[in-house]
Amino acid sequence: MAVERDYLMRMLQEFFEAIAKIVHRDSPGMEPDVSDKQERFNDMYKQYFRSSADYFYETEKEIILDDLEEEGLREEDLFAKMQMLSELLYQDALIKRGIPEKCMLLEKALFLFEYMNKNGRTYSWDREQKISDIKKQLTEFDS
Repeated sequence: MAVERDYLMRMLQEFFEAIAKIVHRDSPGMEPDVSDKQERFNDMYKQYFRSSADYFYETEKEIILDDLEEEGLREEDLFAKMQMLSELLYQDALIKRGIPEKCMLLEKALFLFEYMNKNGRTYSWDREQKISDIKKQLTEFDS
């Protein structure tokens, strides 16, 4: 059990370090290379979720959740994977220039973040902040 927990923690740490490297890669004052970031995010969808980014773009949020639940993971592992996917969708949305695509990804991230809040056993201040941020962005795009 401890070995599984250590593995899960290492995987989460590795994932979030990879996200941080992509997001903070650009030098101050330089225009961010969105195509490079997008390519790296696409690689992360394949590496961590064994599906292309297009799958997550085209699939309804409820189906994505069902697919995650059908993997038969222990609750802790399921929520870890959900946390990773919601963060990837969120960060991917932030680099999108097209409003419809940005909103679609934000809505999927929001759906997963809220699911974790409602059904998880762990409180996350960071998750609460992201939920608030996403709702604010969606409201701004809606007006």
